[in-house]
Amino acid sequence: MKKIGVMTDIHNNAVALEAVLNVFDAAQCEEIICCGDIVGIGPFPQQTVDKVMCIPGLIAVSGNHDRYLSEGIPEQEQMDAEEIAYHQWEREKLSKPAKDFITALPARIDLEIEAVTITVLHYPMNNRNEYYPLTGHLQANDFSRLLGGINSSITLFGHDHRQISYETGRKKYLNCGPLGCPSATRNIARGGILTVDNEHAAMDFIAVPYDVQKVIDEIDKINYPCADSIKHIFYGIK
Repeated sequence: MKKIGVMTDIHNNAVALEAVLNVFDAAQCEEIICCGDIVGIGPFPQQTVDKVMCIPGLIAVSGNHDRYLSEGIPEQEQMDAEEIAYHQWEREKLSKPAKDFITALPARIDLEIEAVTITVLHYPMNNRNEYYPLTGHLQANDFSRLLGGINSSITLFGHDHRQISYETGRKKYLNCGPLGCPSATRNIARGGILTVDNEHAAMDFIAVPYDVQKVIDEIDKINYPCADSIKHIFYGIK
């Protein structure tokens, strides 16, 4: 039997990350998987990447925010000037080793653990290497359309900031929810512990309290571009 910590959408929230890593450690997780978006949004870019880079044997893929850093912001994103300024601020705060680490992340990883096949990605992409638009609430036909081509028993993904567990036939599609941008649940970091045992696998979702005020105080202290919108959308502050 093997326990694997699963996380996604850390979004520069080093405080929430530390809380979740402590839970993974207490649960004796042997490996940790990250489904992307290590950076973006939050106030601790360098500290967050440093923590992630120190995770032994980390299995991680890139998310859209990681790609903004490594590839630039695509025109179809149609970001306003303040959003673009945030990403410029973030880039200036990251060291070259941190940027190199993010740039080297693959878009997808396929692996096998205890005879269970697992695919790790941030979200499905079209043939132009663009993420499909978020649908709001994924329905059964959405999973078939977006992820049905993946043959793995388990697909781990993130991006839409909701916990999702969907099973069809022998396939499971799992999103453990956002670790670092909790929105209305301000002081909760999401994650999951995947237990793999003799060709069987099951995910236990976790909700970890953390000191969100420390994050808000840092945002207020720095007052970086787009700070008010970020606090409202991603930390539930009106």
